Amino acid sequence: MTNIKNFHKFIKKNLKDRSFYIVTNREPYIHTKTSTGIKVSKTAGGVHTLLDLVAQASNAVYIAQGSGNADKYVVNKHNMVAMPPITKTYFLKRVFLSKKELENFYYGFSNQTLWPLSHAVFVKPEFNAVWWSYYQQVNQKFVNAILEELDHKPAFVWVNDYHLALVPKMLRDSGKDIKIGTFWHIPWPTFEIFRVNPWAKEILTGLLGSDFIGFHRGYHAQNFFQCVQRMIEAQVELDQSQITYKEHATKVEPLAAGIDYQEILEIKQDAKITLKKNLNKELGVNIKYLAVGVDRLDYTKGLLERFKMIDRFLEKYPQFQEKFIYYGIMPFSRTHIPAYRTYAKTVTDLCDKINWKYSKNDWTPIHITTESLPRNKVITYYKNADVCLVTPLDDGLNLVAKEYVLSCEEKKGMIVLSKFAGAANDLRHSLLINPYNIEQGADAINQALTISEQEKRDRNIKMRKELKEKNIYQWATTFIEKTLYE
Repeated sequence: MTNIKNFHKFIKKNLKDRSFYIVTNREPYIHTKTSTGIKVSKTAGGVHTLLDLVAQASNAVYIAQGSGNADKYVVNKHNMVAMPPITKTYFLKRVFLSKKELENFYYGFSNQTLWPLSHAVFVKPEFNAVWWSYYQQVNQKFVNAILEELDHKPAFVWVNDYHLALVPKMLRDSGKDIKIGTFWHIPWPTFEIFRVNPWAKEILTGLLGSDFIGFHRGYHAQNFFQCVQRMIEAQVELDQSQITYKEHATKVEPLAAGIDYQEILEIKQDAKITLKKNLNKELGVNIKYLAVGVDRLDYTKGLLERFKMIDRFLEKYPQFQEKFIYYGIMPFSRTHIPAYRTYAKTVTDLCDKINWKYSKNDWTPIHITTESLPRNKVITYYKNADVCLVTPLDDGLNLVAKEYVLSCEEKKGMIVLSKFAGAANDLRHSLLINPYNIEQGADAINQALTISEQEKRDRNIKMRKELKEKNIYQWATTFIEKTLYE
């Protein structure tokens, strides 16, 4: 198993002649004003959690958008601050965006054009020339922030996700000695869907400035190859997993992200198993079975379908009424976007309807919080839960699924997982479902709660073995190797 020590040695040996930069839209830590002064906190969930660990292990410079209301007050003249707060193992360089840039680049093109375009959930993307103009402008702003840090030393730049699709070509055009690896964390759509984007060619050629492009699943990479073949003049060698465009070769392969196996186990060790007892006391009920879900309130997450499954489960298996609750941790997301506000209301209305239908005495089946909980508390929920419901309609990976499998009690916990989540590849021994099939989902919840302890243990052990081997440091090592040498 590749661990943090192995990875640190790998970085020292293979990047000894190159400066290392990680570039992503979202920062791993934010500074906010409070009544007692400036507070630093970790941003909740997401892939930046993984990249923070990579940065700590490699002493990289991490470049990201500054989003905290006190972020500007703690940086030096180069907009940099040492992170994490205690160990200070790397520098976080912040890129500050105006309100107009944020509105058009982030809430506009990134999340009303590229996000729905890339997810097969039947939400129509919007195409707006002003958004596109700002998307180009902000990508250039990130490139300028990178180039400010480059001296005459060669560099390695890890570009992360759909917000920064133009950065690889812009860096390549700078003429500097830079190895560029890009990881696209969300799904890549089929040609028939992607071609409707008026700026499809620019997105493709922007990404082909990379030396390596990684996706979570094989069919995402295949879709990308097909888009390139049919939209631009490039040499595509499928047998070599390579695209040559304007004499520059780019490797394109699936490489599912891993998680920090050891870190999760350490947090889990400190988590108590009294949560169910505390919930019973707090809610005034006597539940035997606890289901959990952890998702942003996002239309790709299959939350409406999930609650319909719970409704059907309680209807079909009434013996679980008054003995089962679902606890959903669902922070609001992108509330500036109308589709998200509408979706959040539809979800909460459905929860109210289901709770009204089944409420008895002091018991209702669905309980939700829209607050983001700290990582250790989320893992406490995982450890105590009998079942975790992960039901995305389309997803690049889904870290929740992998974290739950490591955190649950191996004889007690079981995951019900959408086969459309990228994590389904590594979690083949979970209870896989089609989230649109409500009946199948209801039956899977019942199965998760009633299969034997031995079967749960066997399934969880197999999945944990795979997660241990394909951990975050193995993922990062392979990503860097493929960018440098292939």
